[in-house]
Amino acid sequence: MNQQEIDQFLRSVNESEAFYLANPGQLSPKYINMEKHFVDGIEALRFTQKKLLENEIVIVKDSRFTFVPFYTHSNINLNFIYSGECTYLIKDKYITLKKGDICIFDKDVVRSKMKTGENDIVLNVSLSYKFFDNGILSHVGKQSIIANFLINAISNSETHDSYMIFNSNSNKHITDLFLSILYEYYNQNIYANETIESYLSLIFIELIRLYLKDPDNQVIQTSKKDSTLVIDIIKYIECNYVSCTLEEVAHEFGYHPKYLSSFIKQKLGKNFKEIQTTQRLQAASNYLKNTDHSIQEIAYHVGFKNLTQFYKKFQDQFQVSPKQYREKNI
Repeated sequence: MNQQEIDQFLRSVNESEAFYLANPGQLSPKYINMEKHFVDGIEALRFTQKKLLENEIVIVKDSRFTFVPFYTHSNINLNFIYSGECTYLIKDKYITLKKGDICIFDKDVVRSKMKTGENDIVLNVSLSYKFFDNGILSHVGKQSIIANFLINAISNSETHDSYMIFNSNSNKHITDLFLSILYEYYNQNIYANETIESYLSLIFIELIRLYLKDPDNQVIQTSKKDSTLVIDIIKYIECNYVSCTLEEVAHEFGYHPKYLSSFIKQKLGKNFKEIQTTQRLQAASNYLKNTDHSIQEIAYHVGFKNLTQFYKKFQDQFQVSPKQYREKNI
């Protein structure tokens, strides 16, 4: 199937959609016997993607022309708005996503989906927990300290009620990557699964870039207060990485430095100094690529007072010297 044939396939009316068109306002009969459970006092349908037992990734088109009552998924769920728009009711909040937007739900997020029309095509990507165990996203964590939090939020083994919504403003790169995934998925060429995993990793990187560029237009929602605190701490370090200290951050958030140090280590797997250093090195790499400042000037500008230490940390992070990095990226 080429891209045009895939588009025609997605826009064609399938058996479920034909039922909803023939019976306006009627819910699917399969909901009657479907497993239900209570989450935060709300009775919700529990959708289970049986194909995940054999596959780490399953992609289906959500049925159009119908309303879906409160439900959850038994797995991590990514929705991509392929065409039109879709409105969700999530924890008493209506959120409308448009073409190119992406939402990622952990398995215990209760939501309902408003009725969609002919042009409103939502692609549902079910991801098994094994997908994340394979280390597919391990390299994503090196790109930003916020990435570490996003990955932890997705794969947290204790709580599963977090969700993330990314308003892409029809980001062409994300759309092209998703179209490439569909091509691989429906054609199943050799190494299709490995290729899909790579494209998904790139999409996650693009989502992280979106967040870092425009955090106010994205939604990262968790029910735990300490998760919200983690986001706020990360934002503060990212804005003040040059000179902030653990004592300063602790004072900003009203905690004892020893408690905050332990908290950061527990939630992010790194101590304060490691997180700050990662951010400084990321900033240094950007200066090396985009300015002609000397290496010594850059080291000092991002907060390193000891040039020898800067060289060592940079080499550890990027496996090349600052000079080699600059030459490679010019």
